[in-house]
Amino acid sequence: MKPLIRCMAGMVCAGLLLPGSASYAETFDRGQALYENHCRTCHEEGIHVRDNRRVTSIGELRHRVASWSYHAALGWSDEDIADVVDYLDRRFYHYTDRP
Repeated sequence: MKPLIRCMAGMVCAGLLLPGSASYAETFDRGQALYENHCRTCHEEGIHVRDNRRVTSIGELRHRVASWSYHAALGWSDEDIADVVDYLDRRFYHYTDRP
């Protein structure tokens, strides 16, 4: 039994079993989580890839996310907005005019 306890303790110390560990943090995308929890109910992925989409720059995308976060009374911080914009840009838009 002692080897098992040592093994488990080693894994905890190495950060392999903790949700807040680096391995978990590397796979967690805060912008994606915010989008999926607050935006996806109205905005399915097709809205971002349609031919006649209205957002044509990273600035416009940031404006839209900030506007909707206000209208939906989400109380998002500038960091929250930036994380969602970053996620959407990486996932769908791929703009070259990033600041």
